[in-house]
Amino acid sequence: MAIVIRSFGKAVPKKKVLNSELPENLDTSDEWIRSHTGIGSRYIAGDGETCLSLGVSACKQALVEASVNPEDVNLLICSTTTPTYAGFPSTACVIQPEIGAVNATCFDITAACTGFLYALNNAAGMMELNNWKYAVVCGSEILTQLCDWNDRSTCILFGDGASAVVLEKLDESEADEKLAGKLGCFVSGSDGSGANALYVDSETGFMKMDGHAVYNFAVGAMTNAIRLVLEKENLSEADVDYFVCHQANERILSAAAKRLGFDFSKFVCTMGEYGNTSSASIPLTLADMKRDGKIKKGTTVVSAAFGAGLTWAGTVIRF
Repeated sequence: MAIVIRSFGKAVPKKKVLNSELPENLDTSDEWIRSHTGIGSRYIAGDGETCLSLGVSACKQALVEASVNPEDVNLLICSTTTPTYAGFPSTACVIQPEIGAVNATCFDITAACTGFLYALNNAAGMMELNNWKYAVVCGSEILTQLCDWNDRSTCILFGDGASAVVLEKLDESEADEKLAGKLGCFVSGSDGSGANALYVDSETGFMKMDGHAVYNFAVGAMTNAIRLVLEKENLSEADVDYFVCHQANERILSAAAKRLGFDFSKFVCTMGEYGNTSSASIPLTLADMKRDGKIKKGTTVVSAAFGAGLTWAGTVIRF
């Protein structure tokens, strides 16, 4: 049996904000932001646009693309650091009736930017253990609500968005016949001693970041995750078509590629359009690649992420 990604869905707010449209008090420029981060724009949620609404749109789109009846979904996981309700209920439970997945077990995962990969791993394990047929995994984030718009070190980086995938459990022969992304090994880890490098201040409600510490951890974690996945799957760089990693900063991806000795052109970058959308960034990138025809039969993708916690993870997806 194989657990495969059958489809993608995505949703972004209506408002797109270019670097040149950011508040003047930030004392920055399009050239500076692009040269230091690779980010050119981001989408910012407006009235009525929430973690819930974006998540619902992404999940519905993924279900339609997969031609899966919502009532047949066994599991719904939402990865988010910006849930619709503080505390409870989970955003996944609130998404459930909106998409008609009335028979699904629902819960949220909070692992920041690594959350989507953590959620994939959880979903695959539960599908195997319970012999479930379908799962929906969603990453939905409204990071701009955690930004202090007077703090240039953070507010220029983040954007809002959601993306979802439908997972299906298939016989190996069925998986080989369809354009489906077969999930391979997962690697993951955490380093709670670095929790204060990136956190939300309980008094102000705004995120605080030690940029230097996050950069150092990110480059090391991404490098380690990719190496472990390749080793476990007996793959070389030549066997991989794309490295689809968390879209935080182009310099981080470039440094990881350099440390690995890999061709940076294989590292897909979408932060130029979306900014850092936390746990939505990897599925958003995959959705765009599928739309643009970059994902075809035989495409091999290695994915890696890092996030607050500090957390990291990696996996391989074979289409």
